[in-house]
Amino acid sequence: MSTSGRDAGPPAARAAEPILEQALDGDSLYQLRASVAVHAVQAGLPQRRTDDLVIAAHELAANVVRHGSGSGRLRIWRHDHALHCQVTDEGGAPGAGDGAGQNTPDPSSWRIEPGHGLWLVRQLADSISLHPGQGCSAVTVSFALSPAPPLRPFTLGQHASGGSTELTVAGQLDLSSADQLTGAIESLLAKDPAASIVLDLAGLTFWDAFGLAGLLRAQSRVEASQGASLILAAVPLPLAAHLRETGLGDRFTVAGAGQSPDQAG
Repeated sequence: MSTSGRDAGPPAARAAEPILEQALDGDSLYQLRASVAVHAVQAGLPQRRTDDLVIAAHELAANVVRHGSGSGRLRIWRHDHALHCQVTDEGGAPGAGDGAGQNTPDPSSWRIEPGHGLWLVRQLADSISLHPGQGCSAVTVSFALSPAPPLRPFTLGQHASGGSTELTVAGQLDLSSADQLTGAIESLLAKDPAASIVLDLAGLTFWDAFGLAGLLRAQSRVEASQGASLILAAVPLPLAAHLRETGLGDRFTVAGAGQSPDQAG
């Protein structure tokens, strides 16, 4: 087996284009769960199974960081009607050398006792495979994909509600639609610099980094307009978690949380 973490695992892992590839170290676990969740749902994994994948990926990554060499790599890709997640331990246990300046992975980092490590992952994944090697080791977990429903197109509604203007967002907030949202808020502020705006996100089914950037731009426009306010209402649970875990939650005023959407990314 190759000693490169990028080459570890079965041929499908090396041939398929990853939808997520992330280095693992002590600083990466913070954002790992949100990143895996976003890409798994976007790839078509149902929300419940996405939650299982997030737990499995975090458990495997934590094993590498806390009990293994301390560094590795996570890759997620689609192949043969399944979503695969591989976590690679790219070195040996801390301080464990082979006498020639090379570390060998510590097999004990993949614990299989009940309640720990691989035991928990095996309860969650549809299948699991181990790839031990000289210089690196990896574990790959697979989750079956059901046919994904088509993503809803972006729509933006507007109506007055009391003394506020409510913008209703539905569908996909991404590169092609984020500017529409920002533009709508800029238009409201141009008419009333002290506008009170409520952004209803109950119908939001997908978002990506560009969509989040659009939300941040909208918030910045409101903050720069004296007397204006922006409230996020019915925030989908995965988006609320993502904002929390990335430290962006404090940028917004949130009125409430909605149900988990069918698609989030």
